[in-house]
Amino acid sequence: MVLVFLYFALFLIVHLVAKQFKTAGAARLFQLVSCFILLFGIFGFRDITVLNDTSHYYGFYYLKAHLLSYKTEPITTFHLLDKFEYGFQILIELLVQYVSKNPYTIIIFSSLVITIGELWVIDKHAKDIAKVCFYMLVASLIFTHYCVIRQAFALIFFYVAFGYLEKGKTGKYYLLILLAGMFHYSALVLLVLPVAIRIKPSKRNAAITICAALLLAVFLFEILSLLGLRDHPYYQNAVQKGALSMIGLVDLLFMCAFLALCLWAQKLNQAAPMKPAYFWVFLTAFCVCLLAPVIYPISRINEYLWPFMIFQLLRYINPAAMRQPCGQPNNKANSLLRIMVITLFAIKLIGINTIRPEWLHVDDYQFYDFSKTHHTYNLYPQE
Repeated sequence: MVLVFLYFALFLIVHLVAKQFKTAGAARLFQLVSCFILLFGIFGFRDITVLNDTSHYYGFYYLKAHLLSYKTEPITTFHLLDKFEYGFQILIELLVQYVSKNPYTIIIFSSLVITIGELWVIDKHAKDIAKVCFYMLVASLIFTHYCVIRQAFALIFFYVAFGYLEKGKTGKYYLLILLAGMFHYSALVLLVLPVAIRIKPSKRNAAITICAALLLAVFLFEILSLLGLRDHPYYQNAVQKGALSMIGLVDLLFMCAFLALCLWAQKLNQAAPMKPAYFWVFLTAFCVCLLAPVIYPISRINEYLWPFMIFQLLRYINPAAMRQPCGQPNNKANSLLRIMVITLFAIKLIGINTIRPEWLHVDDYQFYDFSKTHHTYNLYPQE
């Protein structure tokens, strides 16, 4: 993990160097280029042993690239047995037929798209791009995004859609979320946000929503069964386990600590109440964590919400770094809050790497060897 944190430190060095530029435009360009090189250089050329899902996507592409029918059939062909969303299937068809049959294509292409998407959304919300990249790396968000390739594509659609949600352009929001759902079905849950933000943010409405989430958690298995999902692997695994997910409980505890820090930061900075969109993002994420101990994969929904929660927190504790600051720049308490947030994120990252090292596989990082003619891709069999 020492090398991992040294890698994080490079983003702080970029931040410090950018402060030496006399114009904001030059500093912004320097940060964008430097962060792109650091992110794409590491994740775009990683070996397939790095990050849990890398080898799975590599293997899927390899198998498809060696099927004669896959090379000649229309790109709109849907393969039910692939168990991947239609949009992702079309993307693989396009890459195999018109770009390259080399299975590493999906790793380079996805890393390029994810890097551009992450920097685009960070640049939209922050003035200090490198520092926000640092926070998102320590929070393990960026690691996860490069790992869950299909959901990362869906996340980028949500990045764009969220801007329309804030402006009240729900038609464009719904369209983008439907497109996101073509890459990962979990994105369809985000269709509820435009409805939710019409409800006035208040303690009463928050309490009602949390109670509803707890009630849903109690009867979650029955509801999923009624929806015909009884045979889904996640449902079956949760039933066979016969107990609450410990990882889900830890995730809930972490969310409580994060929300407590946010509320404390808001109070110390005497900030205005959150905008409705952000209020419901936070509340939705908390409700998802209430469900996670029952069936932990539900927590994947929060991959869409975490970036915006971090942006909001940074508006309180590091207002100078953000485009829409909410905190007081000279508030000395913010320095303590920043240390606490970084410590909290670091503990989570170290905990994940210690308890569930199979999720990241970053300790033994190595670059992909393009000179090898054969790569074993069935490295981490999925349950």
